[in-house]
Amino acid sequence: MRGTIKKPIVLLGLGVLSVMAVLLYFSFNPEKGLFFPKCPSYQYLGIYCSGCGSQRAIHDLLHLRLGDAMNHNVLLLPALFVIAQHGLVKTGILKTRSFLNYRLAPIIVLVIVLLFMFLRNLNMAPFAYLAP
Repeated sequence: MRGTIKKPIVLLGLGVLSVMAVLLYFSFNPEKGLFFPKCPSYQYLGIYCSGCGSQRAIHDLLHLRLGDAMNHNVLLLPALFVIAQHGLVKTGILKTRSFLNYRLAPIIVLVIVLLFMFLRNLNMAPFAYLAP
């Protein structure tokens, strides 16, 4: 077929981009780096989104500081596991069904993300601990 990209080429490209991202986040701390994007919802509205703290959490995970990563964004680690499981299923490495292929998965993920965003913006214990 003309104009189609082969699956191995796409996987290789994604692999190269992933390695580059890992090296970037390992080498540079997003708290101090000027070239890392700031969260627009926090910068302009003062609201922590569900992804706030993820860049710092990834940097901490790459330096094996699990506690610091969880303090920055507790939702990131489970999200990475779900994404990794989905990727392994889609590439054929894992012979099971992806969590994200269930019919209600998009609704469940949306509810979790929105609930996490709402709770981490409450300024009272224990929810204040969810803020990055």
